[in-house]
Amino acid sequence: MARQALEEAGPAIALQVLHYPPLDLATAARDKRAAVAKPVLRPWMADIFDSAYIPDRKQRADRLASPAHPSDTADLKAIAPAFVVTAEHDLLRAEGVAYADRLRTAGALVGHHDVTGADHGYDNTDEDKAREVYPLIAEQVRRAFAEGAS
Repeated sequence: MARQALEEAGPAIALQVLHYPPLDLATAARDKRAAVAKPVLRPWMADIFDSAYIPDRKQRADRLASPAHPSDTADLKAIAPAFVVTAEHDLLRAEGVAYADRLRTAGALVGHHDVTGADHGYDNTDEDKAREVYPLIAEQVRRAFAEGAS
């Protein structure tokens, strides 16, 4: 949505929150590496999700599906501010970090938080980590709306 809003000159978006997001569907899941031998999100599972999101493999390279893929080099200056949350052991971490770096270069990164010792879906199984991260997200949302109201 933020990318479409940038390209179509609106609507204004106060903040995009990207929470362990899939940001590169163009790269096959089997070619992605996690920091642990058996991540929660296994490559075969990611393949199923990618196929459910976008069945046609050729369409997965679209800028809206894969903004972290190296082929997407469009200028993201003026895209909505973003807060990116990645998980240290997640199969999707590298693409989240790459996109956070891209947003930083564009001047749109509000923050990037890497959840230490966590894997994809950590907030479903680790209440302590969820209680650590959700207030950070809420604070970013509050700040974005406070700044938008000014």
